[in-house]
Amino acid sequence: MHKSIAAVTLSLATFVSGSVLAHGGAGDEAVTPVAEARLPQQAGSHAKALRVDFAPGATSRPHTHPGAVFVVVVSGEVESALDGEAPKRFKAGDAWYEAPEQLHRVTRNASTTQPASLVAWLLSDGKTPLVKPIAQ
Repeated sequence: MHKSIAAVTLSLATFVSGSVLAHGGAGDEAVTPVAEARLPQQAGSHAKALRVDFAPGATSRPHTHPGAVFVVVVSGEVESALDGEAPKRFKAGDAWYEAPEQLHRVTRNASTTQPASLVAWLLSDGKTPLVKPIAQ
């Protein structure tokens, strides 16, 4: 008897949670998950959001970050490649995740004529530099 009550309660909680996400957050807005990742247990207690603007054709050097990173392209298109993967193209509204110390080999504006911008949320201990350039 108790198991069936627990199952019904769990099912109802799952339904209500999904219903809340489908219909928005605190008001009439639509809330759509765009990225999800399992964070390491020592993810850090400091979070910083950085806007990165790329001029047409601009690129950054290969680098790593000490903690987890969540990135959303705000405008334009950005090519990104992590570890040994082939570069992927992300347009405005697209997002990706970087694990702590993961090699970010390629980050560049995909256009040679239009600017591009992204916002990156970086988690850290608040003491370690947020970007560690890697010699090529």
